[in-house]
Amino acid sequence: MAGRRLVLFVVLLIAIGAVANATVPREPDAPVRRPPPPPVPQRAGPAATVVTARLPGRRAVRARVGDIVQLEVTHGAADVVQVPALGVAEPVEPGIAAQLVFDADHPGRFAVTLRDARRRVGTIDVKQAG
Repeated sequence: MAGRRLVLFVVLLIAIGAVANATVPREPDAPVRRPPPPPVPQRAGPAATVVTARLPGRRAVRARVGDIVQLEVTHGAADVVQVPALGVAEPVEPGIAAQLVFDADHPGRFAVTLRDARRRVGTIDVKQAG
């Protein structure tokens, strides 16, 4: 009988503690302060030049390091237009041109090819700026 009273007393203490804990007013959480974003660096010099071209049509597209190159490539069958040396590729379908957009970040001469047809449709000739 004494054991039951002790267990009942412990259960009653736990219940009172839970009710007391639930009714105690709490302070609101402090707002999380995040550091401000770093400032956006300003580019020195003029804005990049955008070089646009359509292939096939022109055999060579000329650009300078720092330019943005936008190529539109058409083909009469479903294929993938790629510039393997730059790691750029986009699908092309009849009536839907492939749009290749990339930064000319280093000089060189780069082949533009159709992957499945294994045919070159043009080149990109990137010269050193200056």
